[in-house]
Amino acid sequence: MKCQEAKELLTGRDDVDIVTFPHDLNKWREEDLSFAKSHDVFEDLQRTAPVLWLDGEKKIGYLRIRKWLQDTTK
Repeated sequence: MKCQEAKELLTGRDDVDIVTFPHDLNKWREEDLSFAKSHDVFEDLQRTAPVLWLDGEKKIGYLRIRKWLQDTTK
């Protein structure tokens, strides 16, 4: 639910690509795993989602993403 809410907040932004992974880790493709590890979010996603990754900086969780969005659009 929080992932969907975060996606709705970020829809239409040119500076954010939304990537969705299966909830079940066993359903991840090798490309999903490589992508998550290359952006250093794999371990974060095992604990919680959503994760916003921008230029190496992470915002973990819906509330932090919403706060970042509010702070950057002022």
